[in-house]
Amino acid sequence: VADGSNHKIRRVEVATGAVTTAAGSGTAGSADGVSGTAQFCYPSGVAISPDGSALFVADNGNHKIRRVEVATGAVTTLAGSGEEGDADGVGEAAQFNGPYGVTISPDGSALFVADNGNHKIRRVEVATGAVTTAAGSGTAGSADGVSGTAQFCYPSGVAISPDGSA
Repeated sequence: VADGSNHKIRRVEVATGAVTTAAGSGTAGSADGVSGTAQFCYPSGVAISPDGSALFVADNGNHKIRRVEVATGAVTTLAGSGEEGDADGVGEAAQFNGPYGVTISPDGSALFVADNGNHKIRRVEVATGAVTTAAGSGTAGSADGVSGTAQFCYPSGVAISPDGSA
C-alpha cells in the first residue's frame, strides 16, 4: 500500500489483516536508505515485481520512481531527478511531474508510469532506469492517437495486459 499522507509503504497480510511498514520514516523527504531511514513524499502508486522481490513506487511529491527490496526494505531511486519536469533520460537525468500510478510488465523488465502533471505515460527500464515517453503529447486533452499524438488529462492509474501487449 502506498500510504500517501503517512509517507510510507505498507504491507497488509491478506490472511490476518496485519499491517506492517515495509519502508518509510513517516516524515516527508526523499532519502534513500533501509526501511525506516528511507523517506517518501506522498507516495501514490506501487507495483510488485513478478518474482515478488521488489516493489516499485511512484513517489509523487519527489517526482521519482523508487525501488524497495522486499527482503531488506532497502530503498533506492530508480529514475527521476527529484525536480518537477518533463525529460526522458537515464536515472537522475529523467524528470517526472507528480508520477501517480505504476505497473510492471509481465516479464518484469519495464515499468509504466502515469506521469500525472505531464499528461503522459512513461516507460522505465527496470535494469537501467532509462525513461522514455510511451504515450501522450504533454498537453492536457482527450485525443486518441499514436504515441505523442495521443492526449491525456492528469492520468492517475495504469495497468498492463497479461501478455504485455496493451
